[in-house]
Amino acid sequence: MIISPSKRVMVFIDGGYLKKILKEEFGDRIVDDPLIFFQALNYLISRIQDGFSPYAHPEIVRTYYYDAIVLPSDEKYNEQEKYFKIIQQKLTSFEVKLGRLIRGKETKQKGVDVLLSIDLTVKAFLNHYDLAVIVAGDDDFLDAIKVVKDLTGKKIEGVYSKKNTSERLIESFDYRYPVLPYPLYDKFKIVELDQRS
Repeated sequence: MIISPSKRVMVFIDGGYLKKILKEEFGDRIVDDPLIFFQALNYLISRIQDGFSPYAHPEIVRTYYYDAIVLPSDEKYNEQEKYFKIIQQKLTSFEVKLGRLIRGKETKQKGVDVLLSIDLTVKAFLNHYDLAVIVAGDDDFLDAIKVVKDLTGKKIEGVYSKKNTSERLIESFDYRYPVLPYPLYDKFKIVELDQRS
């Protein structure tokens, strides 16, 4: 079913989720090098822009990317901050939003799901988009999705890997695209870029 074209779309990407899927398929290098990871992000956004969703050639108003960074007191902080700045500068209509990365016996993200859920909900109520495309797998987003659907009537599209995604989250999407990593990344090729550029 094709719905009317030129709908306003916002893309919300859980960075930790996407990195896990790409890392499993392409290896550590695709997420460790910001210039290569930006290519993978750009490829994902361009495929969404191509309109495999019900909206033919949607207008992507903005893409929000959510990830976590270590605390400023951590020795890795400057390195990680540079990583995210490179991604932010390389992509247009793109915004990086960072939670906290707490390192211990197990490294854990804090605040990332909350940031994404707040933006998804507030921007729906402000009528900033017609369709939200979510690249995520955690059912922590269920309540925000329910509020958006029930109280604003906005549509939610999920782009995900079936094996890495909560069944309840999949069921909550209006449109479901289990295309990560394939077939979405079937023609993706890494281009070597000069680190100095």
